[in-house]
Amino acid sequence: MRPTRAVVVAAAIFALIYVALDLNKLYALRYGADTGTFVQWLAGEAHGRGSWNGAEYRPHLQVHDSWVLLALVPPIALFPFAQTLLVVQVLAIAGAALAICAFARACGASPRGASAVGIAYLLSPSAQGIAYGNFLENVFVPLLAALGAIAVRRRALVASLIPAQLVLGLKEDQVLFIAWFGVACALWWDRRIGLALVGLAAANGIGFVIAEHLTNAHPSLPGYALHVVDPLQKLAFFAALLAPFAFAPLLLRYRLLLAAPLVAELAFNRPWAYPIARIGTHWTAPLVAATALASAYAVAKYPRIATPMLACAVLCALFFNDTVLKIGRWPYVVDRSAYAAAASLRDTQRETVVRRPQEGAYVVAASNPHVLLAKYDPTETGYCPAYNKDARAFFASLGAGAWPSDITLCGGVAVHR
Repeated sequence: MRPTRAVVVAAAIFALIYVALDLNKLYALRYGADTGTFVQWLAGEAHGRGSWNGAEYRPHLQVHDSWVLLALVPPIALFPFAQTLLVVQVLAIAGAALAICAFARACGASPRGASAVGIAYLLSPSAQGIAYGNFLENVFVPLLAALGAIAVRRRALVASLIPAQLVLGLKEDQVLFIAWFGVACALWWDRRIGLALVGLAAANGIGFVIAEHLTNAHPSLPGYALHVVDPLQKLAFFAALLAPFAFAPLLLRYRLLLAAPLVAELAFNRPWAYPIARIGTHWTAPLVAATALASAYAVAKYPRIATPMLACAVLCALFFNDTVLKIGRWPYVVDRSAYAAAASLRDTQRETVVRRPQEGAYVVAASNPHVLLAKYDPTETGYCPAYNKDARAFFASLGAGAWPSDITLCGGVAVHR
């Protein structure tokens, strides 16, 4: 089944909007270290320097088992800029909507129902948060998971294994998820495909452990506990995840247990550098994909949920969005001279260390191996507010009106003097 025309149009609009917003964020020097990490790693691979980067201070392939991303070396070799990865990121998130819609149709949903779930995914704060966030491995998970779900639904063995293998090459924890869903598939859907998925996961897991032992490297992993830290915050996250889909996955009752390991990874983690169970973080991408696919199945079984789903998605996009599109926020004000200074670092031949509060400059110049990011210092100050909330300053920066005399800039954000 093909995606509906409505979802194709919606995905195209989504891509255009978020490419523009991501570029605005980049030119305002507001992207974080992770995006620069991938630019520097992939640019290094393109020039034979390996995966070492000046944000993690070690080869990235020793931090996460992300070898599939080596496929991005050719485009980065041609266009060694953060813009390249941001466009790829947005296209991957937008493209997932097409596959989710097609999966809904394959499950028997009407065109209207399939359109509703595809558009709800695009409007969800989770999808928009990932599209607006740092480039990271898991931005490809929703697309690959949906393509794999379509293949499994059609009982196509080879077509099921290809996206599964690509997911396994994104990050080491995907081994556990593929094995889990492989067991479920073998028990309740297609034994041949399920066992093949389990075998593929086992082979990748064994290979990862051997490589880890031979290189004496250990991945970057959060700690876990037997209790839930900050349960109210995590409950709010799960509610925000389900709300755009009108809580449709709850209609599947006992089938919700299939999401148990995805929920556990987010619910039982210890405090990390930032809350990983938060709208828009790459850690949430597997559960975002599972939620959207469960909603696609639900809308096929319960067609009446389609209208409430669209209504809930619109309300969530307007009031619970965590990107610049939330009511009351405006795009960043671009300081052209600051961006030009950051871009000039791409050509420097001497080692330059960028302070953490200015990590956006590192992202812009990361294709240069001489540009490093200072290690994190919890006592360092000078960070700017997260979002611009001053409409006057934004429009004045575009030439519509005079610049407010009581306003100055801090990282693209208008602040009072």
